[in-house]
Amino acid sequence: MRKYLYLLIPMLALAVTFNIWRGYFALNFFDKQDFKPATNRFSMMSYNVRLLDLYKWSGKADTREKMIRFLQKENTDILCLQEFYTGNDSVGFDNINAIKYACKYDYVEMCDVNVNKRGRWGSVVFSKFPIIASKTFDIDVKGSNRLQQLNLKFNQDTISIFNIHLKSNRFTIKESELVAKKELPHWDDTTLSRTRTMYDKVLNNTISRGLEAELVSNIIAQNRHTTIVCGDLNDIASSYVYFKMKYKLKDAFLEKGHGVGATFGGTIPLLRIDYLFYKPTLKLLGFETKHIDYSDHFPLKANFELSKMP
Repeated sequence: MRKYLYLLIPMLALAVTFNIWRGYFALNFFDKQDFKPATNRFSMMSYNVRLLDLYKWSGKADTREKMIRFLQKENTDILCLQEFYTGNDSVGFDNINAIKYACKYDYVEMCDVNVNKRGRWGSVVFSKFPIIASKTFDIDVKGSNRLQQLNLKFNQDTISIFNIHLKSNRFTIKESELVAKKELPHWDDTTLSRTRTMYDKVLNNTISRGLEAELVSNIIAQNRHTTIVCGDLNDIASSYVYFKMKYKLKDAFLEKGHGVGATFGGTIPLLRIDYLFYKPTLKLLGFETKHIDYSDHFPLKANFELSKMP
């Protein structure tokens, strides 16, 4: 009898923390996914494109072209990209016009984080609906992260899109490999030094992301329009950042996804750090995570129907 009482302890712990762990698993295995277009529906995608492979991380010469063809094939009404790069007329790739013309987007708005003679870095939104307002917010307490807000005209309604990228831990390749090791590393001076550096990065950047999430959630709470928040939060679904950002919004993955919903394709497996949140004035008809290897993140695709609450 006593051993069954001991079993109750972990079961009770799981029950008490259910709301925290609930964010890791979606059980909608038999839900219908509806991506059919209609006049009161729109599709969208959120994707951290890792600068469209500007520095050839993929090791393949045609990754940028494959990525643009993928976006063209998906043909969503709204496209939100993070870690985006576009060159100017004389240097680099003009990714804005390449995507705009390939996907037939009428409207585009860039949110610059860094601009120099080689081009522009930041976030961008492409849209087939008119942009009626655009604003950016400085949200990074230790750097240059910015929050992008666009108001789009959809039929006779206004939809606010918040495109976001919170602070990364910025692990080096060697540090990421250390985390992903399947066996215990050899604890030499190099490994110990690298571990201390990683700990400092995680600690400092976790604090920064928490402060960013505070700022962003306050901005979103003041918005009265139908709202979608999407992007790379660089934090897991049990974190303070996740719950602060989600607040009264719905998580598209939990509503229509299934499994663990990993969005990071790098050396650290099964991480869900990219999200798509929305107000209940929208009805989610379809959601999927596209498992393609053009970036170290996977894109999120959703189909919505606007259904005003009574």
